[in-house]
Amino acid sequence: MPDAATMIAVIGGAVGVVGGGSGLIGCWRVWRQEHREEHHAFFASYEKSIATLERQCERETDAAKKEEKKQRLEALESEYVEQQEAYRQNTALRQAAPRGVLVADRPPRPEAVVAELRELLEKTRGLSPALLTVEDHWLRGNSLYELERYDEALKEYNAALALRPDDATALYNRGTVLDQLNRYEEALADFNRSLELRPDDPQTLDNRGTALAGLKRYEEALADHNRSLQLRPDHPAALNNRGATLLDLDRYEEALADVNRAVELRPDDPAMLNNRGVALHGLKRYDDALADHNRSLQLRPDDPDTLNNRGIVLRRLKRYDDAIADHNRSLEIRPDHPDVLNNRGVTLRHLERYEDALADFNRSLELQPDDPDALYNRACLFSLGDRYEDALADLREAIARDAKYRRMAREDEDFEGLRNDPKWGPKFRELVETEE
Repeated sequence: MPDAATMIAVIGGAVGVVGGGSGLIGCWRVWRQEHREEHHAFFASYEKSIATLERQCERETDAAKKEEKKQRLEALESEYVEQQEAYRQNTALRQAAPRGVLVADRPPRPEAVVAELRELLEKTRGLSPALLTVEDHWLRGNSLYELERYDEALKEYNAALALRPDDATALYNRGTVLDQLNRYEEALADFNRSLELRPDDPQTLDNRGTALAGLKRYEEALADHNRSLQLRPDHPAALNNRGATLLDLDRYEEALADVNRAVELRPDDPAMLNNRGVALHGLKRYDDALADHNRSLQLRPDDPDTLNNRGIVLRRLKRYDDAIADHNRSLEIRPDHPDVLNNRGVTLRHLERYEDALADFNRSLELQPDDPDALYNRACLFSLGDRYEDALADLREAIARDAKYRRMAREDEDFEGLRNDPKWGPKFRELVETEE
């Protein structure tokens, strides 16, 4: 089984400040004015209702009805105080919230910052939606994104867009969280609309490139990354993202040039170090790749993608037990990930733990039935176990999805028994030697 049959995880780069320039300043001015007006009207309605109930209580002569009104008054006053406190906390949240959102590559925040965001979000949980503006919703979404609460962040961005459907920043933010949730088609639609409203915005172009790469539209993705870098040369995130797309295309030398430059500009970014490790791995510089993955995991411990990637490199170095440990840890953090199951299966096959390997390939294919890499790996395992009919079926499916597996199978020693079998050998040779 050639180790080229391997799933790696590349990580996109950070994007910068939401909005930008004088437009952002103008946005905050409008927001402050709108918010003051809405805040005044909202609390004025409470004060009016409280004053009305107070007068009714004073005039009420029936003891039971008077007690009922007093209870209603106390509840309304309590609610009024709670809303005022939640509003004050929301003011603090607006100051603490990240002004930007990030795609995949999110350098670790100080725990105190994360704890503050978590506490402020909790304290504003009961705040009336009537007090939240478009900008409130996307700042809350940014905070939730920072806490990796992506589904909740998406709800906030949806709320922002319900209030202002053509808000370029909210569209951009929602596209970013949809990209993080691997909902690439929806992300692409949001980035497209944002770019109609804010043409040639380098951040949005860069993020649209990541969505296009997620859809395997790599050449279009490269065009967006290239345009982003024309508008904002030497931006580390855009270099990293373009490098990630080049890795998807197996263009390792070009990818390494991009991520090298990104790491020069941002030396301790864990995602960029991980991607450089992937590029070095593609160039068979395994010791260098291992060093980058080790450094990445020092900066961002227990990142499941980097653990998976380091496991692959460790397998290349024949450190199989260490590789299994990394894949196991990756699956503890993110259970049932098909690519990691596939990679662990390859390592288990090297350890001749064939039943365990087959269980991993089977589970990977349950989760991702059309993955040609897992189909090819299971075909290799079937061939080693003399299950030639099953091996041919999987190999045929893998080749149908990606012709490179035809070329790989021609030289793969795992198919030696199948290749020479009197019954199945001719079918194998016909499959791998016939170019379509």
